[in-house]
Amino acid sequence: FIAEGNRRADQLAAVSEFANLPQKLEQAKLSHALFYQNALALTRMFSLSRSQARAIVATCPTCQKHQVPSFGRGVNPRGLNTCEVWQMDVTHIPEFGRQKYVHVSVDTFSGMVFASAH
Repeated sequence: FIAEGNRRADQLAAVSEFANLPQKLEQAKLSHALFYQNALALTRMFSLSRSQARAIVATCPTCQKHQVPSFGRGVNPRGLNTCEVWQMDVTHIPEFGRQKYVHVSVDTFSGMVFASAH
């Protein structure tokens, strides 16, 4: 009996909770005004088109003040000749004598890897 009453109360509360929510575009605008998501996040969260999401971000005065650059999807650059474009990384390793870091460099054209410990 109690479970039945709780289920009925939950159903009635759910209807009233979502009755006053605006449409998806308005929801996205409200969400962006609170959390400042980027266009990709708005597209995924609210099932908007990319142009709609970009328009929301483009019309936001706070976002326009900060003008964070958007990085398009792409691939890592690759050199046209050997030793032209290198990718490098340094990481910390458990100390071995005086050596605590590994520096790794990769030639993007040939794929040659050079690693050194420091």
